[in-house]
Amino acid sequence: MAKRHTLLPNSLETLFVRLEELVLANSGEDEFEEVFKLLIAKLWDETRGEKSFGSGSTPEERHSQLDAVLTEAAAGWPGILPEWRTRLTPQHLDTCLEVLAPLEVLNTGLEPLDALFEFLMNRSAKGAKGQYFTPRYVVDFCVQMLAPRKGERVVDPASGSGAFLWHSLNWLLENGELRKEDVRSYAEQCLWGFDFDGRAVRIAKAMMLIAGDGSTNVFRVNSLLKPGTTLFGPDTSGLNGGLDEDSVFTIEDVCRTKLRSRPEFDVLLTNPPFAGEIREREILESYRLSRGKRRVERDVLFLERCVELLRPGGRMAIVLPHNKFAGREYGDLRSWTRRHLRIAAVVGLGRNTFLPHTHQKANILFAEKRARAEMPDQGERIFFAVSEEDGKDAQGRLRLAEAGTGDDNHREGIPSWSSVAHDLGDIVREFNDFRVSEGIFE
Repeated sequence: MAKRHTLLPNSLETLFVRLEELVLANSGEDEFEEVFKLLIAKLWDETRGEKSFGSGSTPEERHSQLDAVLTEAAAGWPGILPEWRTRLTPQHLDTCLEVLAPLEVLNTGLEPLDALFEFLMNRSAKGAKGQYFTPRYVVDFCVQMLAPRKGERVVDPASGSGAFLWHSLNWLLENGELRKEDVRSYAEQCLWGFDFDGRAVRIAKAMMLIAGDGSTNVFRVNSLLKPGTTLFGPDTSGLNGGLDEDSVFTIEDVCRTKLRSRPEFDVLLTNPPFAGEIREREILESYRLSRGKRRVERDVLFLERCVELLRPGGRMAIVLPHNKFAGREYGDLRSWTRRHLRIAAVVGLGRNTFLPHTHQKANILFAEKRARAEMPDQGERIFFAVSEEDGKDAQGRLRLAEAGTGDDNHREGIPSWSSVAHDLGDIVREFNDFRVSEGIFE
């Protein structure tokens, strides 16, 4: 057996590309699915402490062994693998095992795995749908601004790979709000994710199964669908862990089944898809912001949906395109938002933030849901900030702080997102002073 090596987050892309090239060059199979199966098998092997991944004496033995591991993983982690066997031939599989088997994927925590999954999704044309994974230092910033507390239900209705969820869990652990022995119970009760993209859901489920010590509440639904709409929902087969698969089309369906209540969450963090318009009349007529219109941009409806999902007094962080905050045509949207939300802060992100995927400029809205819709008090103040150091260069590459490289910091147990050169930490400190003086987010 080759010596095992730690997998570091800032030296991963070469590995990812190599695995992808091996699958494409040697098999012609779907590279996402085959690499994903290899990763799940490797993770299952490591979490079970067996370390037998790729240890057979012949290609055929290693191939059979991998299928056996995939079968165990599919049973132990339901809803992640749609197929329980590899489509690679024994010889093609061996070329991939040579790259992956010597590595300890979990040895440095979730960050390398998150980076690998994000790479796979981005290569699967995620950006073409206007869905861009949020840089992890921005995710961390949003979590710090809202500061989730133990016992609060956290939701992301456009959860993607689940970054907002496991960063919230990490925040609670780092700040002493949650003990390690309570992680499973907390994840089981308080962390909820929803997304329409089946591959993203499977990735998020895998991340949360590992981060949450074996428990996950991530579901494939169209988050914009409400009860009573008759549009055909996503194929939920095998994705919802024991729910009635034929009836789970809305977030309300999930909450009714799992929580025995209507959806009311304490904390909502999300980066909904920027691109695309909703034209289906049944959906448009179910939202106040689109009633009577022929089409509406998807993120507008996501904003209204997020307000619905929060309990009164619940806190929200949502990433939206800049035009929703400044465009003349969205004046009515801003008025509606101020009536339903006590806006705490608006933070402008730099233009490089979502590179290399898009130059789209975005802002983050931080707010608290009002007990009832009403015109804001004239004395309400809003915290405004603009990030002037956005952590990336013009090609979308991370710019690291001078203290050291991401690999060096990671060896010291510091996550690499803490090594990115940005000014969001300064904004958090100034906002905390502001919120205390204003008595919000208490």
